[in-house]
Order: sequence, then structure tokens, then C-alpha cells
Amino acid sequence: MNKRLTKISKYLTFILRHEPQAIGLELDDEGYLAVDELLQNANASGKKITSEQVQQVVGGHDPPLFSFSDDGSRIRVVETLTPAPWGRRKRSPWDGQR
Repeated sequence: MNKRLTKISKYLTFILRHEPQAIGLELDDEGYLAVDELLQNANASGKKITSEQVQQVVGGHDPPLFSFSDDGSRIRVVETLTPAPWGRRKRSPWDGQR
């Protein structure tokens, strides 16, 4: 992944994991944001991101960090279990355990 796509990946992580409200958005109940709204609000806030770049970022991670909805209109952080520093496993906020 080139430097530009890496920056976009970090930005998507920030928005999708931490601060969707930073660009005036809110995650839905499944942790998704509409891709069109994400792009519109990100670009209105000074970013220059295209849908093609988002697709490259989503497809460029192994293991995947992001996923699209079945119809491709929404994006979210991948549901995973991550190792906690003290040896336990903590759940992603979107792993279906509510």
C-alpha cells in the first residue's frame, strides 16, 4: 500500500473506530457508515478521498481491517477479537455482543 492509501487507511480507522462525529456522522446500529456520506463529509472537511481509494484500502489489508455491506453502500471496521495486553481477549465494539 502506498503512502497516500496508508494515510487514508489511518483516517478511516479514526473515523470508523473513534470519531465519526468529527465529520458530522454517526454509525448505524451495526457499526456502518454510508460510503457516499463518508466521502462527502470527509471531502467537505478538507480531505481528498475517492471511492476508488476507499475500495483499494478495504481490499489492501490482510487480515482485513474494514468491510463493505453486502450491497457495497456502507463500510465498517471488521469484527474481530483482538489480544489485550494482559493476555485476555477483548472484543471489538462491533462483534455482535451487545
